[in-house]
Amino acid sequence: MKPSIFLFFVSIFLTHFTVLAESKVSFATIENMQLEYIDIGTGDINIIIESGVGMGVNYWKPLLAKLKMLKQRVIIYSRAGNGSSTATVDVSIQKSNKRLHALLKLLNVDKNIILVGHSYGGIHVREYAASYRDQVIGLVLLDPSHEQFSKKLIQLNKAWAERDDKKLNSLLAQSLEWKVLQKIYQNEQLKDKGSITKIPTVIVTSSKLGESDWWIGHSEQGKEIWRELHSSLIRHNPNSIHIVSNSTGHNIPIDSPRLVNIAIEQTVDLVNGL
Repeated sequence: MKPSIFLFFVSIFLTHFTVLAESKVSFATIENMQLEYIDIGTGDINIIIESGVGMGVNYWKPLLAKLKMLKQRVIIYSRAGNGSSTATVDVSIQKSNKRLHALLKLLNVDKNIILVGHSYGGIHVREYAASYRDQVIGLVLLDPSHEQFSKKLIQLNKAWAERDDKKLNSLLAQSLEWKVLQKIYQNEQLKDKGSITKIPTVIVTSSKLGESDWWIGHSEQGKEIWRELHSSLIRHNPNSIHIVSNSTGHNIPIDSPRLVNIAIEQTVDLVNGL
């Protein structure tokens, strides 16, 4: 084997080994419970990742090598009741965000925060940004849930939407976070009132059809509503980018890890005025 090729493979091995070593899951005691988290990388910006319903650090482990390439500090954690974090009855958005705030304080993170929220995590980061405005400098929303989506689907086709809601509620009956999301759908409003006007924001929307053959949300009309709701969040935000992709499904972090990095890098550029 040529020396250059040998050194190339050694470099790959060492990078992989380093990421694995740094990906060790740690635990912090918050409100007499344990929250698991991964803390990798260093940089001027703190990238904090929120997951979808029932997800946690394990969901993001396949992306760690790519996230390390961002050359920023990246913190991924599991909300209470997810992963190996302690379960609790109160998993409301407000309570979860207070726990995250306490975790970040413990980790000496109180400024230069870019929040990344996938799916239901998108609602979490929007509420966090509205609650701690002086700390958050950017948002990345990866196919985020939207508080008016359920209402819009019912307006589209009431019988179809209600049938699918019944099925989804049955499938996710044991998920406390799913129940919280249903309450958010009923209230139809978050602290930012559906408009992110000042924080640099990048939204990635999945426009891919055929993800399921029954749910109204994955129909062509449902996807159109999904795109429009995402677009409405940043309609009055000059420091925003909306990426729409028909090549990735809802699980963007798994389907397209590179797109996650692109969205974060573009948010950093917006923050830096580039």
